[in-house]
Amino acid sequence: MIKWLKSILGYGSVPEVIETVMAPQPTPKTKTVKKAAPKKKAPKVDFDSMKKNELLAYAKKNGIKANASMNKAALVKILK
Repeated sequence: MIKWLKSILGYGSVPEVIETVMAPQPTPKTKTVKKAAPKKKAPKVDFDSMKKNELLAYAKKNGIKANASMNKAALVKILK
């Protein structure tokens, strides 16, 4: 049986086979986790100094629901 084991594994002696089989296996490397990039802050906009049509355009550009029947104060309130 030992000769058969040698021929299958291709090693010279049984102690070498046992030493090779029982040798500690290298530990797998851990994956590095990429940190998420910090979110960019929206530029500060002075809504009070903008005109009503500028506020409506800003709301439309940013996907905020607003309509022309709203007054300027209401537009400023929903944009903030």
